[in-house]
Amino acid sequence: MTSVIHLPKMHRDAELRAASYDETDNTIEVIWTTGATGRRVTWMEGEFDEELVVDQRSVRLDRLNSGAPFLDTHQRWGLDAVIGSVVPGTARVEGGRGFCRVMLSKADGAADRVARIVEGTVKNISVGYRIWAVEKKERDGAVPLHRVIDWEPWEISAVPVPFDAGAQIRSGDQDGLFTCRVDRALADVNATRRIRMAMQQRQYQLVG
Repeated sequence: MTSVIHLPKMHRDAELRAASYDETDNTIEVIWTTGATGRRVTWMEGEFDEELVVDQRSVRLDRLNSGAPFLDTHQRWGLDAVIGSVVPGTARVEGGRGFCRVMLSKADGAADRVARIVEGTVKNISVGYRIWAVEKKERDGAVPLHRVIDWEPWEISAVPVPFDAGAQIRSGDQDGLFTCRVDRALADVNATRRIRMAMQQRQYQLVG
């Protein structure tokens, strides 16, 4: 069973490799996803686990490979927040992880933040992404599992503290809501139908 819902842009923790800094071209390597399962809570869905599927079919790399921005803590209201950009053509998926190289800014206004990244005192990275399709599965004795089977990284940010898994959806600074296809497992759909039929039968018995 397939339905359509609306979701905001999401964030997920990633990793910055300070030891990979190349002074000759002012670039550094970023692991922007490991596909780890994380706990989320939203007012629409309640509590659930989100798993990013990381393979060639599931991740849309066009934005990253076109030179997506490297931002200071997901700020999007001014150019001062841009402290670098993804080197075009370097975003790739290998072994269930996403990699790319980021060219750091040489602008005076970004010098302090870039210096902290290069020296390794700022190493936390968060990727902002849009979800295009998710596969939902109910689990006995556990919160539902949402497998994100089609998603698109939009930007990568340096952050002081990684986002908590339950607080990655923020209402005050999102880019709006985007449509997302939801695929439900057939077993879950059938189970829901059986519950509804049982409830209807009990209602008829009470009325009779």
